[in-house]
Amino acid sequence: MILFGSSGRNIMKFENPKTAPGTDPVDAWYRYYAGYSAAFVAKALKEVAPRARIVLDPWNGTGTTTVVAASNKIGAIGFDINPAMVVVARARLLGQGVWASIAPLSADIVVHANARNIEDDPLRFWFVDRSAANIRALQASVHRLLVDAGTTTYPIFDCVSSMSTLAAFFYTALFRTVRLLLAPAAGSNPTWWKRLDENERLNPGRKIIFDTFIHSTMELAEGLHRANFSLAVQTRVDVGDCRQLLSIADQSIDTVITSPPYCTRIDYGISTLPELAVLGAHEEVIKKLRNTMVGTPTITGEDGAEESWGRKAAAFLSDVAQHDSKASGGYYSKYFRQYYSGMHASLRELRRVTRPGGAVVLVVQDNYYKELHNDTPGILREMAKRNGFATTARFNFPVARTMASLNPRARTSRDQASAVESVLVLR
Repeated sequence: MILFGSSGRNIMKFENPKTAPGTDPVDAWYRYYAGYSAAFVAKALKEVAPRARIVLDPWNGTGTTTVVAASNKIGAIGFDINPAMVVVARARLLGQGVWASIAPLSADIVVHANARNIEDDPLRFWFVDRSAANIRALQASVHRLLVDAGTTTYPIFDCVSSMSTLAAFFYTALFRTVRLLLAPAAGSNPTWWKRLDENERLNPGRKIIFDTFIHSTMELAEGLHRANFSLAVQTRVDVGDCRQLLSIADQSIDTVITSPPYCTRIDYGISTLPELAVLGAHEEVIKKLRNTMVGTPTITGEDGAEESWGRKAAAFLSDVAQHDSKASGGYYSKYFRQYYSGMHASLRELRRVTRPGGAVVLVVQDNYYKELHNDTPGILREMAKRNGFATTARFNFPVARTMASLNPRARTSRDQASAVESVLVLR
């Protein structure tokens, strides 16, 4: 699609960021609610950074930016604060040389999988003890064969930074296995999982669990053949906080392509609860993780100097605080303030690490609080200028289906529940 800047002249061309049915199968490799398409990243690289040598994604998610950059022989760095997403993004970088080993390794993992009961296993949120023990058997076998032959380390979330792409691939296959087995317990909200009552817990047998795992490895392996990335370039994927990119030097990044968390109270920690359960994350770990995420719906107390965020942010926050709806001046005011505080800190870091003349491309969606329009892209444009970006451009795409459209109560305050997804280009 050809889009136009505020002056009306042709500036850039972008693909609609959203993935959709019938798009490149690479986009469906591991579905994630906040994901954007590989075609969008490829187009963004062409439009804003045709000579880039290093690309950053500080909200890397499942790793679309890093894998597309590597496919184009561009070095890439991807961070995510969620260790489960780091595992998935590492898996997508699995080299061609080991693809042929996936089938025999899958069989070997199953052969060496012995039921393993762990007290208070988070998999028991949804599965009876026997089923959880058989899923945990696969995890322990993967870990012993591909991570550390001398141990069946548990929990695993602390060692994802040192996990090989091959080990990450099989952990991702196990993530997929658990999601497929959980399908009967899934609700209409794809970003929310609840603990099942004891009498509701799922009871898949050992054969079903192992067959699902084998099937998942084969499906994921087939998808990998569509991403011919080059391992000759520097590619790094790790756990990291977008507000403090401590390992990245000043002005060392050519371009940033990323999608920050939406300001819609999506709980990205809960949305990946199945993956985190496989990694052995218990409630206290998940609570801590949720509290560190930009956009978390939990109230963390993060705040900042509103006067430095811009006119649009100040006006919206004032309108929310004065709204007569219940909790507007309490919970919701605090939530929006901490979101914009986190984004302000993140934009400041992105300005620091991006070289002069480099571009930052953000995919951002607007939203509503009751009837109040939260123009998140517009607010972030103003915030970017206050953080030292000299120019900004905004390109809009309508989004018909959003989380608000899944909730009939969200439409009682306004006529529609559609949204606009914007591509922001900051320089």
